[in-house]
Amino acid sequence: MKIWYQSLVDAGRMPSYFDGLGARARKVARPGVEVHFQGVPQGAYGGNTPADAVIYPYFMSLHVQHILDNALLAEAEGYDVFAVGSVQDPGLEEARSVLDIPVVGYGEAAMHFACLLGSRFVVLAFRDGFDQMLDLRIQRLGLATRALPTMLMDATFDQVGAAQTDPAQLVSRFQDVARRAIAQGAEAIIPGQLYLSEAVARAGVTRVDDVPVVDALAATLKMAESMADLKKLGISVTRRGYTHARPPRELIDHVRRSHGRAPIPSEKKT
Repeated sequence: MKIWYQSLVDAGRMPSYFDGLGARARKVARPGVEVHFQGVPQGAYGGNTPADAVIYPYFMSLHVQHILDNALLAEAEGYDVFAVGSVQDPGLEEARSVLDIPVVGYGEAAMHFACLLGSRFVVLAFRDGFDQMLDLRIQRLGLATRALPTMLMDATFDQVGAAQTDPAQLVSRFQDVARRAIAQGAEAIIPGQLYLSEAVARAGVTRVDDVPVVDALAATLKMAESMADLKKLGISVTRRGYTHARPPRELIDHVRRSHGRAPIPSEKKT
């Protein structure tokens, strides 16, 4: 099984982050699963961080087109699942509407797993702007009654990056905010960005007191494996309704050409 894991971190930024993802994926994924991690183009954020940019809808609309290009490429290259590794699930529905292979998202997977682990979950994120963004995502998934409002912790992107290899101080902050959420009724904790989740997971934190912490990478990969298994059994995404309507290939090619985008690569023969 081959999984394409799409990140919004730009290539070349924090090599230890991507190296760590690969190492953990080899432990988390079952034998025989190959995971390819793909970032956005190097320098995509200039002197800013990904967290500075993804809180703006316009920038995310550009990212979505890049994600969809890679989704189509992944299917053509013979991948079995396309995974969106960002908690806000950018381009998830659009990718499902054009691909025949399963498409999974970190946010959706983590939230559904959290519902299996407790009655109410909370997303803990860093950076202003993520709270409303994630609350809107929770509403769109129909899980508002299962979630507390998203909570923010005091940390910068660079501090979270440093915690990939030296997590002690960040973990302490994470646990403090988690305990406030637990006091308000949270029974499962979701780190609100994969970047944050990796720092927490690499520190070995799986629970805060008696409340489970959802591992973003594990949730996404296990959902990907499950959806690929279901696909082999003949169970795949609906094609009813607007959200999952799949356009014909010739229309996709025509519209892409009219917008100056490259044709869909031909699928590899297996």
